[in-house]
Amino acid sequence: MKMNELFESWLFIGPHPDDVELGCGGTIAKYLNDDVKMHYVIVSPATEDSKNKNIISELKKSAQILGLNLDNITVLNFPRRVLHDYRADIRYKLIEIVKKIDPDVIFTTSPGDLHQDHSLVGEEVLRLFRDRNIIGYEVISSSLDFVSNLYVELDENALKRKMQALTCYKSQGERYYFDMEVIKSLARMRGAQARTRYAEAFKALRLILR
Repeated sequence: MKMNELFESWLFIGPHPDDVELGCGGTIAKYLNDDVKMHYVIVSPATEDSKNKNIISELKKSAQILGLNLDNITVLNFPRRVLHDYRADIRYKLIEIVKKIDPDVIFTTSPGDLHQDHSLVGEEVLRLFRDRNIIGYEVISSSLDFVSNLYVELDENALKRKMQALTCYKSQGERYYFDMEVIKSLARMRGAQARTRYAEAFKALRLILR
């Protein structure tokens, strides 16, 4: 069963720019077509850090490589690393966005992620949207105890576009997990777990069959 046969409207929520591409970039590249509507929300652009001054333009370039419509990208403006101080405001914003988009499935960071911003976003999404299908994605830097139960097979083209999208984040280039060998190796390992060449791994946090 292909995911685009199950879900027509998808919402990707990232605590920061690059999180969605790291966890879901190949899946977006694989399934984005006229039959699937995709929306992308960033909770904290992290632009208070001077090295991230161009990160929104990097985000847009990355999204274009994946094929995302820039009109479907929403960037909120909560400060990085202290999202817990704005939990109520984030909650209201997410409720407003989900009500407007009405997605069939929401991709989010895992509530068990070690990064405090990642775990908060995952917790709020899982708590708020109990009538929605919710899938947790892997962020290589902080999903250390990530236990996957869902895999999306990637072909060479989807993986290539994911890596091309990630190279748009020049501001993050020195981070060890932005090494394209690391990205490819993770895809190869996850693929081996699913007996395919490449894959992205996810955790089904809530699935509702109707």
